[in-house]
Amino acid sequence: MPYTAPTLLQARTALAVRLQDPLMVRWVAAELDGYLREALRTWNAWTAHWRDQGSFATQGPAPFPVPFYDLAIELPTLRARTITNWELIADLQYALLEPAAPGGTWTGTDQFDLARLTDAINDRRAEFLRETGATITYTEGVAGAPPANGRFDLDESALIVRRATWTPTATGTLLPLTRSDEWAADHFQPAWVAGDADPYAYSTTAVPPITLQVMPPPTTNGRLDLLTITNPAAAAPLVNATLDIPDDWVWVIKWGALADLLANDGLSLDPARSQYCEQRWQQGIEMAAKAPVVLTARIDDVVVPINSLADFDSYQPLWQLVPGAPTEVATAGLNLFSVVPPAGSNLFTVTLDVVRNAPVPVADGDILQVSADFYDAILDYAQHIALFKEGAGQLSLAQSLLERAVEAAGVEMNLQQASQPSRRPILRQQRQDEQAKRRVEEAVPAE
Repeated sequence: MPYTAPTLLQARTALAVRLQDPLMVRWVAAELDGYLREALRTWNAWTAHWRDQGSFATQGPAPFPVPFYDLAIELPTLRARTITNWELIADLQYALLEPAAPGGTWTGTDQFDLARLTDAINDRRAEFLRETGATITYTEGVAGAPPANGRFDLDESALIVRRATWTPTATGTLLPLTRSDEWAADHFQPAWVAGDADPYAYSTTAVPPITLQVMPPPTTNGRLDLLTITNPAAAAPLVNATLDIPDDWVWVIKWGALADLLANDGLSLDPARSQYCEQRWQQGIEMAAKAPVVLTARIDDVVVPINSLADFDSYQPLWQLVPGAPTEVATAGLNLFSVVPPAGSNLFTVTLDVVRNAPVPVADGDILQVSADFYDAILDYAQHIALFKEGAGQLSLAQSLLERAVEAAGVEMNLQQASQPSRRPILRQQRQDEQAKRRVEEAVPAE
């Protein structure tokens, strides 16, 4: 049952009173609403507080079983990525004491401009994706003749290759490729360059940028499929487009962009606040890299275990080869997951309990879906970030508000842990990237 109070209007009024600006002159209504929404999303990122359940049907082979599903597509009401660059630019304008003009226009001072804000967003978005792997993209290659040297050109948007498979056209048998490097291949299988066997590994170590080396080079036509951390097309100042970042983590991009904008020479230089923003950025990066998403899974109302895709690739590397009735779920990043084995011609209903996007209010009468015990923490955090634009002195004095909100989030997490004796699914997801990285480091000999 949803909460019945407070409304957005009530929360906005309470925040304005806290800021001693009840007439909303220094902080306008739209600005306060933005701080409240950011507070709710940050709270959810800290605590995984809002959880919900959704279902969808698997897709049959066309011509092969669908190997990966995107939560934003399959459960759009729970995990859609909706925040746009114009929304984030407005947040930056408020924080920098610039008027929040209509999207695609600039009516502020010469201290900043629309292009600088957009560049800061693009730079930090790419860095966020690279460091967290939050959004992973599946690309099914086009079958054809491979390069003779086994070096495939990647799309320029590919930041990091997380997984690769090769499927020969003649056999249609998917071959999982292990991440390795040329040093290991040269020392342990020096004949790999001859290309007289099926590919078994891939590398990005000794090749030019945006190039992938398949080892040994394929000698027959086939298809290279990839999972990559991909940087979306750069946001353009005059185009309103989604950032393709999970909604509850866009605040990390905001603080990173502010850190860059306030570190430039000239009138915009503000070392104290830039350092604060960088600390908030680092906090967000560390948390996003370990954030849980899928909590429980059922397939046709049968409970199934949840593991990481990295685990399946390490211990069951042929899991994609034979479709059938799925008995497990594998996760990758904050958006992709698979059913294992891949569903064949029969369709199955997958039901997932997930950490959903924080429900944020839009209209005055919308209810903040928060309980009374942490409503004050939401207001504390919203007040703290509202004071950012008042300068380093006010921000320093408001540090206690941030600390109080963080402490309340810790209490919330402790209560969750006490009421959930088994948190194995969450812990598995938190460890998946760490385990995968460690296995790769152990497998590749040091020079």
